[in-house]
Amino acid sequence: MKAYVSKAVFLVAFALCVRVETQEPRPPRPVRNDVPKAGREILVLRNHELKAGGHESFYQLSRDLYWPFFERLGARVVGQWKVIGGANAATMDDAYRLVRYASFEHWQATRQGPDVGLGGNGPAWEQGQRGLGDRGGLQTGSKGAYFLEGVMAPDGPRFMPGLAEDYERVDTGQRPASTDEKIPVRAGAAVPGREVVELRYQRIRKGGFDRFAADTLARIWPWEEKLGARPIGQWKVVHPAAPNRTAESADFDEVITMTRYASAEHRQAMSLNEAVYMGGNGPDWQAWRAALDAQRTVTLDTRTELMEGHMFQSPAVYLPALPEGYRPVK
Repeated sequence: MKAYVSKAVFLVAFALCVRVETQEPRPPRPVRNDVPKAGREILVLRNHELKAGGHESFYQLSRDLYWPFFERLGARVVGQWKVIGGANAATMDDAYRLVRYASFEHWQATRQGPDVGLGGNGPAWEQGQRGLGDRGGLQTGSKGAYFLEGVMAPDGPRFMPGLAEDYERVDTGQRPASTDEKIPVRAGAAVPGREVVELRYQRIRKGGFDRFAADTLARIWPWEEKLGARPIGQWKVVHPAAPNRTAESADFDEVITMTRYASAEHRQAMSLNEAVYMGGNGPDWQAWRAALDAQRTVTLDTRTELMEGHMFQSPAVYLPALPEGYRPVK
């Protein structure tokens, strides 16, 4: 199966979200909402192929016109980024947007048209539709979407005690050997940079995701966070009844991991053979290396894309109610 959704399928899916402006004005559609419905969270990592240089405008139209209403529907936008250094970077902007939904049913409800039972069709909806239409003029296609289930990275504090050891400085003017028994470190001042996000796609042995993710959560992320990286999450690709970027395989599971770095140089400094010089080789480093080794034994393929863009952070939004009155229709 091709690793992308055809443009015909993309256009059909896009039409579900964009109202044709030449339609007759819709009658008012106010709504009331029930309490939150329990479900299994699903994320959608959607690709957008845009005209060259169009990503910033695409993002701004989403942020300012569509997302204020879209998040009223209960979705939460994690962020949007553009791939850097790709083979087609000179002719197009290859972009990704990551959104959280309470369940697949929740995602389906937003695809049916945001005014159907979730948010009504007042000026906020109209502004959102205008934003969808305007940003649609920047889009030329799509590789499709990954549907994801897994874990968002925790953002709470971590207590990693220093070891009760004493050291004396050895002025050699060079780094210690990576094989030294003990490599303590001191941290230099923060180096400003341009933030990048790594999108890592992996194929692992079928049925291995739970253990894979448990190692990431317990042994990989604590070390990487200490060194200044900020994981976004790790998820398994799932295949609900919707157009997917890939087909489910009987031979492997697909894993998506996203991580923020202060710069491309920061990411490089955290590579397998370099990270010890930033964080030392205490038990936290040993756990990190052991977890990576364990994951490597079940990993069949790894591909990465480096991106720049925006974490959205779901800012507070005030959408005042209109001064109107309604009564139920019998």
